[in-house]
Amino acid sequence: MTISLATLTITDKHHNHLAFSAFENYVADSNESVKFKLVTCSDDLEEDFQENDTSNTKANHNHSDKKSVTRIESFKPEMSYQFFGQNENIFGYKNLCIKLYYSCARLNIYLGKTYSIMLTKEKTGDIEIDEPLKKISNLYETKVTNNLTEFCSNLSKEKSFVPYGESVQEFSIDYPKDGEQVQKRYFQLFKADNSIPGFTAYHERMQTFLMWYIEAASYIDIDDERWDFFVLYEKLPLNPTTNTESMPIEFQYCFVGYCTIYRYYSYPCNIRPCISQFLILPPFQRIGLGTNMLKSIYSHYNVKSTTDIRVEDPSENFQKMRDILDCTLCQNLSNFSPEKLSSGWSKEMAQEAQEKYKISSRQARRVYEILRLKSVNRKNANEYRSYRLAIKQRLNAPYQKQIKDLERVKPKVPKSEYSALMETNIIPRETRIHALANQYDLIEADYLNVIEKLG
Repeated sequence: MTISLATLTITDKHHNHLAFSAFENYVADSNESVKFKLVTCSDDLEEDFQENDTSNTKANHNHSDKKSVTRIESFKPEMSYQFFGQNENIFGYKNLCIKLYYSCARLNIYLGKTYSIMLTKEKTGDIEIDEPLKKISNLYETKVTNNLTEFCSNLSKEKSFVPYGESVQEFSIDYPKDGEQVQKRYFQLFKADNSIPGFTAYHERMQTFLMWYIEAASYIDIDDERWDFFVLYEKLPLNPTTNTESMPIEFQYCFVGYCTIYRYYSYPCNIRPCISQFLILPPFQRIGLGTNMLKSIYSHYNVKSTTDIRVEDPSENFQKMRDILDCTLCQNLSNFSPEKLSSGWSKEMAQEAQEKYKISSRQARRVYEILRLKSVNRKNANEYRSYRLAIKQRLNAPYQKQIKDLERVKPKVPKSEYSALMETNIIPRETRIHALANQYDLIEADYLNVIEKLG
């Protein structure tokens, strides 16, 4: 049903279309309107209390130049269509800010909003405006408070938080900030499962991030005992001015991200871990934490009972990170030497990658193609051509198999039916060559991107 009011046109419920109108300034980009913050202490909320913000009260958005005391920068979602529809917009407000605040360790959640103007039914002619807080709360399967004072009153407990499960690894990174002297930051990875008291409720809070950052994400059934969870934290010094050249004596944990892994059965008495969800929050990205976490997961499952480690529908960014790590690991293996790479793909490569690092055969083949391209002299026409043909043969293999399958059924079907099958399934040679060339170009671009990171 479409409702028209003056020059306003809005599709019922989801507001899928909004024509140029007097109300166009009341349509907000939901990805820009949502603001996440990991809150370490009450000082992080100083500006919010100065705004006298509550979830249902108008606020003045004349932003001051006062510098925030927040220790962790606020951040925005990468997507919000699961909450606000494919257009990812919110109707009814000017200068809308939706505040999704999480206490940094326990992940208690505050949800509120501020705006300068909100439309009413009198102004819109009884057309409903969006209720963004309700839309978010309806998809969160955990407690959310709309009272900032209540949220703040519990922040004193953050310092005493102890992560669930067992410690898997501790590591540090050197981090330059704003041109200042390099400082060390300290991190700790924990492994947990649903048998640990309190972790199920904690996981419910963790997974609320998924639909904002992982395409087509959905909540998992944590009751299944085959799920493993790896949760990464930063150790924040309670006194940030102290020397950070050594592990801080007094610190509090801050949630960085997590990974879910399902342990599939592998005959006869083995497991095949499969990475399902992998998330590092924006304030902690691009400093190597995802690679560190993935490497720790590899190490944890590198035992005799593990067949190999799989990944469920990896995103482009995850696949790139995985490629870099796997190539770094495999480039020192004997079967991945430049001499053997130039001889083509072999079962020995797959076997060694699986035995040493539990890398699956399919991923090992990808590693081979990347490392071979790295070793190829692309100025040598014959060497480069040999590589391209090898990749195109692999890409064309499914089509060749399809043709062979058709040839096998030829004696078993009437001539007219076989002709119809061939006409339907055979792709003209020029079309196939063009398609293979395009596929190859995309793959090579991806591989060169990885090789650049390998150095």
